Amino acid sequence: MFAFRSYSPVSARFRFLRSFAGSCPSGVPIPKKNKLPPRPKWLIVEEEIDEKFLKGGRGPGGQKINKTNSKVQLTHKPTGLVVTCQYSRSQESNRKKAREILALKLEEQQNPENSRTAVLNLRKSMVKQSKAKKSNKKYKEIEAKRAEDKERRELEDRALLEGFSDDEPL
Repeated sequence: MFAFRSYSPVSARFRFLRSFAGSCPSGVPIPKKNKLPPRPKWLIVEEEIDEKFLKGGRGPGGQKINKTNSKVQLTHKPTGLVVTCQYSRSQESNRKKAREILALKLEEQQNPENSRTAVLNLRKSMVKQSKAKKSNKKYKEIEAKRAEDKERRELEDRALLEGFSDDEPL
């Protein structure tokens, strides 16, 4: 009678991206930040990751960073991708952030045109184009108003000069 379909997160993301793939005409709305595709955490298999903890050398955290192994380096064995993260002083938050970065890079390698980073970059360019369009429109209106005022003043000046020349012969 009725067939129910269950969609995986991947196919749901593809359905979302259909309208945003490729070049976007000006009539296409900018995707909302809370409606972006999910982060691709399902791409990471713990057995395929080699994890190392290093002493951090740069960034915020002061002397504590130089003494502790809070920097995380993940190596994805099948692809050879290496990700290092020293986002904060906490080793746990650095592990989490490094896995997110690795997942995004893996997704970008597998599906570059429909990945989350591609959608984010597309959204960023659309927002930038929208702002530029609004700015250009604003300054065109200002320039048109200035030209109109200048033309009106010139007409008033001509009328004033013609009024003086009619009354008094030189």
